[in-house]
Amino acid sequence: MDLLSEIVGELRLESVSYFRLELTAPWALRFPPGGRGIHIITRGSCWLEVDGPRPPVALTSGDLLVMPSGRGHVLRDARKPRKAVPIEDLVRSASPGRAVEHGGDGVPTTIVCGQFRFGTLGHPALEALPPVLHLRGDEGVGPFVQAHTQCIAAEVSAPAEGAAIVTARLSDVLLVQALRAYLRDVPADERGWLRGLADPQIGRALARMHRNPELDWSVLTLAQEAGMSRAAFSARFTEQMGASPGKYLAEWRMYRAKVRLRSGAALVAEVAAEVGYSSEAAFSHAFKKLVGTSPSAYRDGHREDGRRAGQGDSPHRST
Repeated sequence: MDLLSEIVGELRLESVSYFRLELTAPWALRFPPGGRGIHIITRGSCWLEVDGPRPPVALTSGDLLVMPSGRGHVLRDARKPRKAVPIEDLVRSASPGRAVEHGGDGVPTTIVCGQFRFGTLGHPALEALPPVLHLRGDEGVGPFVQAHTQCIAAEVSAPAEGAAIVTARLSDVLLVQALRAYLRDVPADERGWLRGLADPQIGRALARMHRNPELDWSVLTLAQEAGMSRAAFSARFTEQMGASPGKYLAEWRMYRAKVRLRSGAALVAEVAAEVGYSSEAAFSHAFKKLVGTSPSAYRDGHREDGRRAGQGDSPHRST
């Protein structure tokens, strides 16, 4: 299995809910932080403004937005700011199964919105993704992405028996396809695992770290996996990933350790060996330094979490 598939598999998309917005200018909607999901612009145009120092982005029919980290944002009919209505107020007052209607008497816009819930407990890979993955319809998002967005929009517009399971399965595939499309043209200033995966040499080293965290990796052996000199590998890895090879490897090992400890069944010594530590003492010291508590205390405090989800958090990062 390729590394992208492995990482997306760890996220474990558990459920998704959709609703359709029928909007007429003027309008502005506020989506609060924490709401991971997608927006599909099926008619008209609008503007997106994400919390933080980012300029507004123009959107038009056919565009797909993936909001993987749950960053708060505003969608509005025009670039000029206006007071935004909380989206939860509109959805709460709408009739079940019907489109949410809002706005004045101006130009119409239709948006299909999906909200994702992941089964993973506190998975940092979600936060490490860029705040917005914007795939433009006019630049060729690819036939598979287009087909899936059109199918989702059709299911939401005219739901039939089994619509929930259909949209959930389509969303799972759409998430992978959106990440794959984004990988084809990662921005030069991107940092994190998406940028690393887009680089064939760094990607090879990442895959080896992920699949074999128990091995005695050094910067030199990872550079050899990448087919690069030690200095060139270290510099490029740090520039692209936002962390040095040693720091990233340590965080990945702690992620794998937390997954195992949350199961409640593994001995600390066993986990230490599985993630590349020669002694339980060395592992416990590193674990407490990074996580803030001892491995045994972490395991005992997360036994119930392990039974419910069987997953932990992950160090895939982006800045």
